[in-house]
Amino acid sequence: MAKILPKILLLFIFKSTILSAQDFDVACRIARPFCSDASQELTFPNTIGDMDGLGEIGCLNTTPNPAWYFIRIDQPGRLVFDIQQWVDGDEDSRLDRGERQLDVDFVAWGPFTTSFLNCDVLSQGCDNNGDGDNIRPAECVNNVDDPLYYIENQDNTNIIDCSYARTPDDDIFIETLTIPEAQSGEYYMILITNFANESGVIQLQQTNLDEPGAGTTDCSILEPGVGRDIATCGDFPVTIEGRFPGDPPSIPGAVSFRWARAEVGTTNFVDIPDPEGMFPFLEANTEGVYRLSGFDTTGAEVPESPDDLVILDVSSSVVSVGYSIAEESFAGSYTITAVVEATPEVVAAGFNDFEYRLDRDIGNGFIEYRPFQSSAVFTDVPPGDYFITARYANCPDSEQRTDVIMILGYPKYFTPNGDGFHDTWSLVNIEGQPNALIYIFDRYGKLLKQLRAGGPGWDGTYNGKNMPSSDYWFRVEFNEPRDPNMRRRVFAGNFSLIR
Repeated sequence: MAKILPKILLLFIFKSTILSAQDFDVACRIARPFCSDASQELTFPNTIGDMDGLGEIGCLNTTPNPAWYFIRIDQPGRLVFDIQQWVDGDEDSRLDRGERQLDVDFVAWGPFTTSFLNCDVLSQGCDNNGDGDNIRPAECVNNVDDPLYYIENQDNTNIIDCSYARTPDDDIFIETLTIPEAQSGEYYMILITNFANESGVIQLQQTNLDEPGAGTTDCSILEPGVGRDIATCGDFPVTIEGRFPGDPPSIPGAVSFRWARAEVGTTNFVDIPDPEGMFPFLEANTEGVYRLSGFDTTGAEVPESPDDLVILDVSSSVVSVGYSIAEESFAGSYTITAVVEATPEVVAAGFNDFEYRLDRDIGNGFIEYRPFQSSAVFTDVPPGDYFITARYANCPDSEQRTDVIMILGYPKYFTPNGDGFHDTWSLVNIEGQPNALIYIFDRYGKLLKQLRAGGPGWDGTYNGKNMPSSDYWFRVEFNEPRDPNMRRRVFAGNFSLIR
């Protein structure tokens, strides 16, 4: 039977509540999910009627009308946000000409594995000497005065950033929040104040989305339920969470919850015991399908409930890696496409986030030629020896690679000067075709040399005499390895002798 939260906690969930400093341990539980990407620059109502706020927190001497938000990181990297607040007279969630901006200050904490926190874990002060004692707000610094203070973690706490306008007359209405090295799946908690005590909206807008190394926020947390499926590279437990916020008062939100689990590929859900049932987060210790159900104050299941996600261990997800080459031999450049055979469990669950790396033989071993990419296609690849490594994204344990890929080709030049580099000319990867016929001609069509497949190549001489620097021609008869019937082909081209 669904459990009902105490009335005091319901107040935190369903409406803004006047909080005093002694309520800090539960204040962050009213935090609303937030994200920002190119398609969503979201605004939220601010808070009024609580000028006492939470007292002195971090670099803020006062915290009037605290509003709480949290974000979850999608792609790792650096995130920079502009935070602003204004009176939205036409209620279009845009800051229009003539609309009055309001002072905005903030404190941000992180990283955390969940947004459902005992708020006491949020540091209320800083510890500049790093001794873990006497942590005080007075030691915290405004990031405007020292931009590196929080980025370099000189505060020695979980405060990730903090900022305020230095004086009321500064007319600074945008504060900047920086998260320097966010990782996928991390949560960050943000407290924003409203010193003016006027109704308006708050906007957090990520400003570095198009920059190299920028991270992103996960907008799936705005949707009710548990979010997207999770691939883990054998790392357990996996923390999952969800919510059914509803739209009170017409659509009730969930105040109690129940988790259940089924094996991947089945719907035989078994309830997971939870004596509290208060917060919809769970540490999953095995892969499976996890279902969250939410219930309102009457014990009735709320709209959008239940919702489930799949947690799958992808450390053995790649069975084998094959490839195809679009062009026939001697095309000059080639398009190689990797083909992954995944385990049946991965295929059935619809997990397809694979990535691919191309390595090339440089003569004394293979080195990385193209780094891991999400596309299975490598274009403009010159002749040579390669192999492709495929894996599930960010899971080294799942790596598998192709056999060596040998692409026929020819050097555009050679320099027979005895320095040990490019001293002879021969076809690339023809040694696997003993029946190939290779002929070299001068510009007038005179036959200078017939080469043996896999032999030492042409040293640039004819009848013991050095041939001059010039262009020379070759003709090769071979079996086309791209053709399943290995049909016989003839190819002619030219190259340069450089002395």
